[in-house]
Amino acid sequence: MIKDLFTKRNHRSIPRLTKEQAMQASAWFWRSRQFGVNFTSPYSLHGEQYYSKLGLRQSIDVYAIGEGKDSGVDLSFSAELTDAGGVAGLAGAVIWLPLTVAVGAVSFIQYENDAQRLMMDFWSYLEGFPRNPKPPEGPAPVPSWAQPPKPQPVGSPAGAQATKECPLCGAKIDTDSVFCKHCGTRL
Repeated sequence: MIKDLFTKRNHRSIPRLTKEQAMQASAWFWRSRQFGVNFTSPYSLHGEQYYSKLGLRQSIDVYAIGEGKDSGVDLSFSAELTDAGGVAGLAGAVIWLPLTVAVGAVSFIQYENDAQRLMMDFWSYLEGFPRNPKPPEGPAPVPSWAQPPKPQPVGSPAGAQATKECPLCGAKIDTDSVFCKHCGTRL
């Protein structure tokens, strides 16, 4: 089964940025985007974010390298299909192959566009960090694939699902959900 769906690697040299500043800025940025971040060495970090709707786990690895007065920063961004996502996708493919392929392709294209935008935001933030060494301001933008569903109009059909709140983050979720669509907490 294909597990690694999306991997992008990039290296940039950031003028007037020390390795220490690069790592601080990277940690602040990825934490503001709801990634769990762990330093694997003084100049490298790893972060993961789980998105249950598509069954994807996103991960990033950032490395800082001294390049004279500047710092070189390596970013690796990937998405991996989780075991639960693979099982659901396989079951859907067996039962409703044409629909599964169409919906999966649209969802993945949307996900890939959001991932590209997230990477571009990271580079913009990092390049501006020497002039403005502060954590990102305001709440992180919510990617299109993580936005909550539109509310049902009053008098919606009897088959409409009721919602409840996640005990950890407070997001609205369907009553039959096993995981929170916002934070990935098992319900």
